[in-house]
Amino acid sequence: MSGQTSRPRLLTLSAPTSAALERATDELATRLESLGDTGFTELPELPDAQVPVGSVRRAIAAGTAAEAARRLRKRDPRRVFTGGPGTRTSRVFLFSGVGDQYPRLGAGLYRRLPEFRRELDRCFGFLAAEHDLDLRAVLFPPETSAGPGDGRPDLAALFDQRETTQEIHRTVVAQPLMFTLQYALARALGTLGAQPSAVAGYSVGEYAAACVAGVFPLEDALRLVTRRAQLVDELPTGAMLAVVAGPGAVAPYVGDQVSLAALNGPEQSVLSGPVEAIEKTARRLTAAGVACRRLATSHAFHSTMTEPVTGPLEELLSTLPLRPPDIPVLSNVTGTWLREEEATSPAYWARHLSRTIRFADGVAELWRLADPLLVELGPGQTLSRLALQHPSRPADAAASVVQTLPGQFESRTEQELLLATVGQLWTAGLEIDWHGLRQE
Repeated sequence: MSGQTSRPRLLTLSAPTSAALERATDELATRLESLGDTGFTELPELPDAQVPVGSVRRAIAAGTAAEAARRLRKRDPRRVFTGGPGTRTSRVFLFSGVGDQYPRLGAGLYRRLPEFRRELDRCFGFLAAEHDLDLRAVLFPPETSAGPGDGRPDLAALFDQRETTQEIHRTVVAQPLMFTLQYALARALGTLGAQPSAVAGYSVGEYAAACVAGVFPLEDALRLVTRRAQLVDELPTGAMLAVVAGPGAVAPYVGDQVSLAALNGPEQSVLSGPVEAIEKTARRLTAAGVACRRLATSHAFHSTMTEPVTGPLEELLSTLPLRPPDIPVLSNVTGTWLREEEATSPAYWARHLSRTIRFADGVAELWRLADPLLVELGPGQTLSRLALQHPSRPADAAASVVQTLPGQFESRTEQELLLATVGQLWTAGLEIDWHGLRQE
C-alpha cells in the first residue's frame, strides 16, 4: 500500500419508494464491500443525474469503499442522510461568534469552492487596503498556506499552552475574520443552490447574518465589524463565566458589576464583568454547588463594561445605509424576529454588544418554523448542539442540523465534510449545482 488516502466520494441514491431505497442501499453496500479502494477511486466523485420529482433520496460521503459500506449498513443518520420527497421549507443559516477559529480554517474550501475563494479574497483585499489588516496571513500562515492545505486543524498549534494569545484569537482579528469566513461560505452555498430562507447569528455573528440578509452592504459591514472590534480591544480587560444554571438561578449573582451576558439554554447561562468580580462569583457559585467555568476571553462581552463603545458605534452607524432585511433575521437582543424598525436603527446595532444574548429564546423560535433545517456556518457544531439540547426540539432534530466546517479536534477534512454537507442539503430536497464542486 502507498499509504495515501483516496479523495472522498459523495455517493447518492434515489428511489420511488422508501422500500426501494432500502433495497438499493443494501445492493450498493454489497457492491462496495467487493469493490476495494482501487475501484472506489474510480467511482465518479460527484453525481451527474437529476432525480425524478417525488423520489426519496439518500447520500453518504466517505473516503474508502469499506468505510462507505460500513456506514450504509449501519444507516447512521449522522453520516447517512435520507430525505424526500419534497423540500425543507425553512432553511436557516446559523452564524457563530468567535472563539472556535483556528489557523487554516477554510483552506480546503478555498481550494474547492470558487465562490468562497472569490468572496474571501474580496474581503481580505478590502480589509488590507482600508484597515491595514492582513487576515490572509493570519488564517493561512505562510508555512501552512491555503494552496496545499486540506483544512485540517494544526494540532500542534491547538495544544500550544503559551501565555501569549495567538494572533487569530485577538479581538481585532477574530471578529472581522469570522465575519469574512462565514459571509464567504454563505455566498458559496448560495451559488451551489442552498439559499437561506432565514438567518440567525450569535453575538458578532448576527452582523454577518444581517449582511447576508441585505441589512448592511458588504463593505459597510466590514467597516462596522472592524471598528467594533477595535473599540472593544481598547476597553479594560474583563472575564466571562459559563454557568450550568438558568436565568432564575443566576439572577442573585447579577448586579452592578456582573451582567447576564447570554442565555444559551434553559440551564445554560453566561455571566460577564470585571475579572475580580467574575472570580468572586465563580467561588460563590461553586460553594453553592453550581457548576461553572471561565471562558477563554480577554473582554467582558455583552456586559455593562462594553457600554462605552455604544456612542462611537452609533455615530458610525448613522452614516451607513441600513435596509430592512430581505429574509427574516433572528435577533440576539429580543430572542425573536428582527423588526424592520430595529434593523434600520443605528441604536439597535450600537447597543447590541452590551445586551444579553437571548439565544435560547431564538432557538425556540427556530423550532417553531415549518420543517426547519439549521445550517451552521462556523467551525464545529457549537450552535447546533445548543439547538439540539433545547426542550422545544422536534423528535427528528438530529436530522435537522447541517455542519459545514470541522471543529478543532475532528478527523474529517473540509473536503469530506463539504461533500457530506451538500449531500445532506440534496437529501433535504435542494437541487445542487454539482459543477460548482468539481475538484480543480
